[in-house]
Amino acid sequence: IFIIGFFTPVMLCAQQKDTLPEVKVFGQEAVDISKTTVPVQQLNKKELAQINSLSVADAVKYFSGVLIKDYGGIGGLKTISVRSLGANHTGVMYDGMMVGDAQGGQIDLGRFSLDNIESIQLSVSRPENNLLPARAYANGAVLSLTSGNHNIQKRSLAIKLKGGSFGFFNPSFLIKDRVSKRFSHSLSAEYQTAEGDYPYKNYVAANADSKRLNSDIKTYKAEYDAAYSINDSNSLKLKLYYCNSKRGLPGAVIFYNNFSNQRLDNELFFSQASWRKSISAKSRILFNAKFTKDYKYYIDPSYLNTAGKLENEFHQQEIYFSGAYSYKFSKALAVSYSSDYFNSKLKRTDMFAADFANPERNNFLNNIAIDFSKGKLNANANILHTFLNEKVQNGTTGRKLNEFTPAVAASYHISAPLYVRAFYKRIFRAPSFDDLYFANVGNTALRPEFVNQYNLGFTYNKKLPSIVESLTITTDAYYNNVKDKILAVPRQNLFQWTMLNIGKVEIKGIDVNILSRWKQWNAILFTTRLSYTYQDAKDVSNPSSPLYKKQIPYTPEHSGAVGMNIGYKNFDFSYNVLLSSYRYRLGDQIPENLAKEWATQDITLSYTLKSKAKNNYRITVELNNIFNRQYEVIKQYPMPRFNYRIGIIATFNQL
Repeated sequence: IFIIGFFTPVMLCAQQKDTLPEVKVFGQEAVDISKTTVPVQQLNKKELAQINSLSVADAVKYFSGVLIKDYGGIGGLKTISVRSLGANHTGVMYDGMMVGDAQGGQIDLGRFSLDNIESIQLSVSRPENNLLPARAYANGAVLSLTSGNHNIQKRSLAIKLKGGSFGFFNPSFLIKDRVSKRFSHSLSAEYQTAEGDYPYKNYVAANADSKRLNSDIKTYKAEYDAAYSINDSNSLKLKLYYCNSKRGLPGAVIFYNNFSNQRLDNELFFSQASWRKSISAKSRILFNAKFTKDYKYYIDPSYLNTAGKLENEFHQQEIYFSGAYSYKFSKALAVSYSSDYFNSKLKRTDMFAADFANPERNNFLNNIAIDFSKGKLNANANILHTFLNEKVQNGTTGRKLNEFTPAVAASYHISAPLYVRAFYKRIFRAPSFDDLYFANVGNTALRPEFVNQYNLGFTYNKKLPSIVESLTITTDAYYNNVKDKILAVPRQNLFQWTMLNIGKVEIKGIDVNILSRWKQWNAILFTTRLSYTYQDAKDVSNPSSPLYKKQIPYTPEHSGAVGMNIGYKNFDFSYNVLLSSYRYRLGDQIPENLAKEWATQDITLSYTLKSKAKNNYRITVELNNIFNRQYEVIKQYPMPRFNYRIGIIATFNQL
């Protein structure tokens, strides 16, 4: 039963109503990752505060199996690839609804700041929920973001001011108000700016100090949420989101050249509404609607052509409707059905737009899912039908798609602390509009990229009678078989890509996660977190090719993260490490393509002061890359060395 459209409340009523009033506790139930049928990783609000992160992209680096393509700086493009499947196979869900981008097919996670995020959850295959939009089943992995605007019990105001290296300045506020027992709403706004002119060592110029150019950014964001509870089993929610950013696109550092004056302006607006109702104790319905407008303007004033510049101006629009119904036949068996329709349009309006296709795509998705739980066995299965067709104003259309894709998953409770789990999923991703229609790059003959995913793993979760109070270990071995893989490799700028179809890829890997919580000692709380990934991702397209059985671009064999947090009264100290082995920017494993191994170490220190009026004041100091290491995630795109951020957060709970 959902109250205010978002969270399940626990109703605590005293037995003697004349002495104690009814108390409502609002909260989100975290997923027990040791019992899920598919691998799930998550970070809650407290854990997010313990890692040195500005955006969602920075936070998910601490998950195993995740590769973030980061082109440096605050404003750089940041996309997520899970288990080497590519960013197009990772869906992003924000407060229960999918985020779409038919143009590039990749969601820039840098646009989502952590100020307003309550939790982040990464699920391989699908989220652990049987009332989902059909679109949530159409990905190899789903990154679920939950904002903090729904756990509203009374009026409160949070004001944050953060500043740091390279001209970074970031003020924001969040105001929440419960107007009545049934209606609550919230409003947040944020401004972020940075020069991004961080120093780096130029390898070619005898390690001379250089400064990153054209890496500035200015971003404005605003978000409004409203929730209305008709009754305890019938709720509505609404979200309005706006983001406007203007940024420079730093170019690749090639020999002595660090020049770049390309610019990208982006304006994004979406509104989404949801109605959720429990018809009975056995059946529930969910209806969603969403409207998105996404404007991008790119210009390269130094491009050598007859016009003396290159510009791309795109207007993207998406209309999305979704309905889902679940019915519980018994304690053991539940069935759900979901149906989605979304229409995506892309229009080009710059001076070079005369021959552009201006495509329009209609997507119809229908999914049936079964969940079974009895005794020590939990299992689920689904089959997704996808029908996709397109029309264009100019040129040739892409292929019409009509596909059925199944998935099945199960977990078995072997003993008190130990579970074993396995899943299989077949899924595909349709070529994006850029893949198909972008000038000099697009290819309308592209086939969809199919993936067969296999996973076998175990989880161990136990409370211990020793100094280590609890220990959670998850280990998963996986095999992904990719057919007709489409690879996007950047040229010298970030907005244009060269599409490479390398045919077949085999991906073998292991993900390990270890979380330990130690017994409290003299008011000291201690937790540790470790994640490790091994990936062997090889091109197996053509045995006669020199690239045969070579690691695909930007896929390190070894990567991982280590985190440690110490809490003492009002103080918090965190130490975090990110590591990656070497990798190659192209399949040719030659020195010119080598991107070296790297490791960064970060420290966060915070102090929280609580007043008698229940107001909180928190000061944070973040020291990033404390040993001033020079490194690159993407070849020829140097990352910042040592940098810092200082923040002050004031939360007023008595308004």
